[in-house]
Amino acid sequence: MTLRMFIAALTIALAGLVSVPVASQAAAGPQQSERARSCTHTSSGSCIRGGQFCPRASYGHSGWDAHGRRYVCKGNRSHPHWMRP
Repeated sequence: MTLRMFIAALTIALAGLVSVPVASQAAAGPQQSERARSCTHTSSGSCIRGGQFCPRASYGHSGWDAHGRRYVCKGNRSHPHWMRP
């Protein structure tokens, strides 16, 4: 009887590790998209603004200003700027 209880407990524990409730997955999606993004910081520590220079290493990447607006580092590759997509 002890062996059967051990197997039953092990089965229940493993089932909890393997399956993920569907409700928790559905609830996690909208929360992440509605959550406000933190702004992308400049080298001086302030939030980026449209038209500012961005580092060449960030070319093609996205960043967000203090109001949650998305900007892309693009333009001239040698002197890129944060621009609206």
